[in-house]
Amino acid sequence: MVAATTLKNGVALSLAMAVVLVPTVILSLLLRQKLRFPYWLGTPVWTMAAMFLASLSYYVIRFISVEITDSLGIYLYLLASAAVVSAVFTGKRITTLPAAGAWALRYTGGFALAALVISAIREVLTYGSLWGFVLPEPLRLAGAQMPFFGFIMFGVFSAGYQWIRRLMAELGRLRSAREEGGEVL
Repeated sequence: MVAATTLKNGVALSLAMAVVLVPTVILSLLLRQKLRFPYWLGTPVWTMAAMFLASLSYYVIRFISVEITDSLGIYLYLLASAAVVSAVFTGKRITTLPAAGAWALRYTGGFALAALVISAIREVLTYGSLWGFVLPEPLRLAGAQMPFFGFIMFGVFSAGYQWIRRLMAELGRLRSAREEGGEVL
């Protein structure tokens, strides 16, 4: 989320993630299960595929803004490496193509949600605008454009997500205990 300093960058990163992650996860599953590639041989293959797809994603994200590829720089290829790591770690749990595609789409959706929220907040705080449109009463924070601010926001966003997950699990536990007529501690 470091590169997500504007909403356009957040949208571009989200589109690039979809272009790279979904085919990479499906390819890794095909190589491992259908072609019986060992991890040591499959990993370089889907790594090269992810980097190739990251290069192709330039043509998709240029529709958002021509200069966006320059502002993303190396972060686009770091995103491709995240797709490879995801493919490796999820490969042990996912066994069907529909499950692989569904997982990749959920992962991309979560990534997009985080990228869009964080990038919108950072654009408002850094530039006083949203999608390039200047806001009437801009609130500016000079440090919001710095990489550490993106990392901090991502940490806060992750902590908030974990808190909501725990709260929902606890509410579900209380609801099921109440429905069973059991005692709630």
